[in-house]
Amino acid sequence: MRTIKFSLVALATLLTVGASAQIGIQAGYSSSTQTVTGSLLGVTATSKVTMNGFHVGPVAEMTVQGPISLQYGLLYNYLTATESNIKTVAHELDLPVRIAASFPVGNGLNLFAFGGPNFNYAISQKTGDGDNMYSQELNGKKIVSPFDVQLGAGAGLKYNSLILKVGYDWGLLNKSSIDNTTFKSNALKISLAYMF
Repeated sequence: MRTIKFSLVALATLLTVGASAQIGIQAGYSSSTQTVTGSLLGVTATSKVTMNGFHVGPVAEMTVQGPISLQYGLLYNYLTATESNIKTVAHELDLPVRIAASFPVGNGLNLFAFGGPNFNYAISQKTGDGDNMYSQELNGKKIVSPFDVQLGAGAGLKYNSLILKVGYDWGLLNKSSIDNTTFKSNALKISLAYMF
């Protein structure tokens, strides 16, 4: 229920602010790398899981002044990984808010660079027939937080209404509540968008 409320608030915000912005749809490839580092009796161990999939959702761009614009959206991510014949499936929502600078390079063609925060909410992540990782608790406290703040940067090309871009987001928060353990997520996106 909380996830539905978050999605509705984010969508309402997009539509309200989007009243004076160019609105479009974005889809593409997503890759998320989760890194867990833990220490026990002075020994530190690190494990990584990389999940691949796709993202899709509405996006908007609002001109601030001159070549500077604000890019934002609400993206759904479907991610999977298979290790030792065991499949992991994750569902996440992203709310990226980026400042972009655009540079014309030809007739209708612009090169742009962007940066800014991404607010990520993990709806679920299940491995095999297991429980949702984000709903598991220890001593009444969630083991892994579903919320993350990431800092991202990237670049792209815009030709009339079509946009091709690549971006990377670095996780800023430790999502683990276990002592001496860190859980961070980084994400890569390669996207194609059409602006109406």
